[in-house]
Amino acid sequence: MFRSLNSRLLFSYIVVILICLLVAALALLVALRIRQVQQRFVFQRLGDVARVTVVVGRGRDVGPERMAYLLRRVDQDRNVRILLLDSQGSVVLDSRDEWEGQNLLARARLNRRLEGGLQGNFTDTEGRTWLFVALPWPTSSSSEMLAFTTLEPRGAALAWAREHMLAPLLWAGLAALVLSVLLALLISRSVAAPLRRVAGAAEGIARGETGTRAPVSGPTEVQALARSFNTMADRVEATQQSQRDFVANVSHELKTPLTSIQGFSQALLDGTASTSEATARAARVIHEEAERMRCMVDELLVLARFDAGQVVMARDPVELGPLLRGCIEKLAPQAQAAGVALKLDGPEHLFVTGDADRLAQVFTNLLDNALVHTPAGGKVTLASRPAGDGRAVEVTVTDAGEGIPAGSLSRIFERFYQVAKSRQRSRGAGLGLAITKEIVEAHGGTITAESVMGLGTRFTVCLPTR
Repeated sequence: MFRSLNSRLLFSYIVVILICLLVAALALLVALRIRQVQQRFVFQRLGDVARVTVVVGRGRDVGPERMAYLLRRVDQDRNVRILLLDSQGSVVLDSRDEWEGQNLLARARLNRRLEGGLQGNFTDTEGRTWLFVALPWPTSSSSEMLAFTTLEPRGAALAWAREHMLAPLLWAGLAALVLSVLLALLISRSVAAPLRRVAGAAEGIARGETGTRAPVSGPTEVQALARSFNTMADRVEATQQSQRDFVANVSHELKTPLTSIQGFSQALLDGTASTSEATARAARVIHEEAERMRCMVDELLVLARFDAGQVVMARDPVELGPLLRGCIEKLAPQAQAAGVALKLDGPEHLFVTGDADRLAQVFTNLLDNALVHTPAGGKVTLASRPAGDGRAVEVTVTDAGEGIPAGSLSRIFERFYQVAKSRQRSRGAGLGLAITKEIVEAHGGTITAESVMGLGTRFTVCLPTR
């Protein structure tokens, strides 16, 4: 019972509604028990009885005996004591035959004057307080008045409310309760239904339907939940696709060197490589392919450590000038062998905060890629300059290679992605730029690429100074 969100919301709404109705009833009860309120109800009741009696008696001339009979009859019907007073305030007739001859107006305290009459209270000889309303008796030629009186109430207002207001209030409360329950049911369903759809989408993904998404509907909080769920589902799907691509790419990257190693080792075993040159060539290929596999495994381990958050970067001041010159000097023999000019351009005394070894790995990798794709006679430029009002440093690596197609530019930082799919992949497995991006972002920086086909490519690394 009450295990579903819908039933719990509905139950909570009903409880709140009942509490509100109870509080309203208690507040009304307290108000009715206040003395002034009770007196107001009594005066209203006495006034109603007085006006009806005066209207009924208007135009009729009745004798004393008939008058006394009528007063007793009204007293019995309405439980209101009726007095006929003369002009001096003395009692001429009493519906209960006790106060004839007494002057009540002498002891009366008037609260206010009515139209042609009086309203107030007085105390009898026994010390009891009576409330009265007095109106002129229209059938008398003299200035006689009818006084309609009753004892000061103890619960009279409650009795009046029970008589005149209880049934309407009960019906109104019942109608309010029914309408509120219906409204609560609609509200609870409007909250629970979108949540059920999100739960259904989650179950769909658990069944392997990775394309399932939750509809964004319902209250703002539920919509935010659905958007977050869809974002999570997108990331899960992307992760699964990345894992599938990873397995396929690793398998493909390992297949080529393993095939070469297997082939040349078989040649050594069966004597096909019988000459010293053939043996040396087989050994060299086996060594190169094994080295290629080792490099790929090392790069995969580096990326795995980044994914696991296990790579700790130093946070030391690093002067870029000496670091960039060291990268140029390291690759100078490779550039000379390829017939490519290496140029360093930038001011001295530029500092960033980071890990000098990892940053050297970034720029060495970018320079290496630039040299590979720049034809003989071309130029590769490594430049640096302040950026962001001195809060950052921008380093660019520009080559004069064949360029990167626009469709591939947004994917070059993906793992295992290589632009020239048809070209023999003798240099790495397409992990260098992915590692470079991880290192740059670990420093709080960014790396972007722009390229023009036939003119070359420029990589821009922006690093914070602090």
